[in-house]
Amino acid sequence: MPYRHLFKALQWGLILFCLCFAMVGGTMAERLLELLQCQPHANPALRSCAWLPNALGLRLAPFLSAGGISDYPFVLLQNFWALIAVWMVALIATHRAARNAASTAALPDRGKTRYPGITGADAGRWASRAAFWVLLLGLAGFCMAFGTPILGNRVALEVLGALGCSPGTFDPFSSPCMSAPGFWTHRLAVYVIPLAGPLLAPVWLFMAFWDILLAWTLLTAAAYILQDHLSKRARRPAP
Repeated sequence: MPYRHLFKALQWGLILFCLCFAMVGGTMAERLLELLQCQPHANPALRSCAWLPNALGLRLAPFLSAGGISDYPFVLLQNFWALIAVWMVALIATHRAARNAASTAALPDRGKTRYPGITGADAGRWASRAAFWVLLLGLAGFCMAFGTPILGNRVALEVLGALGCSPGTFDPFSSPCMSAPGFWTHRLAVYVIPLAGPLLAPVWLFMAFWDILLAWTLLTAAAYILQDHLSKRARRPAP
């Protein structure tokens, strides 16, 4: 699909998505929840539904209790802001790609012979550069989300809520779901400890996610080395 057509598809898809949930969000959420066949806030230890349908159901459930069309836009922004942000980034990227493709097509014949089409080396170099920036920005966002005092506690509660787990107010471990096996619960348990949990988020970040941070940092460094190597090889004069 050409970049121009992809941009149009993403553009109209975002417009239709926002219009549908901003105007008839309750009906849309009800139909989607019927398709998912998963009750929000289900205990993941009971394996009543998969993680992804349950997380999506938690985002759709607030539309059922909203006060109508006056509340739907706010519920949409509160529950799908991350999806809309990623969608906007994809729109900007495809728009720039379509504009660059149009500029290349408008070059005279001499320019076309001088600048050939996209080769495998170009695609590899751009992919490695994109992977580096995605990994770097993702690592920075992850550290900010889980390493900032107060914010880390709120993010941990949101993740636990998406898993269908509600830790106790005074004793977080009184909830049986906090002892359920999995990736998140034992890592996020320290974030919901009263008083110390919200304030010591930078400490919990390295204690709970040191292996994730190490692997993420190594992948980011590997992507940087790869894109730097490919860029140097592209600038090297041909024999």
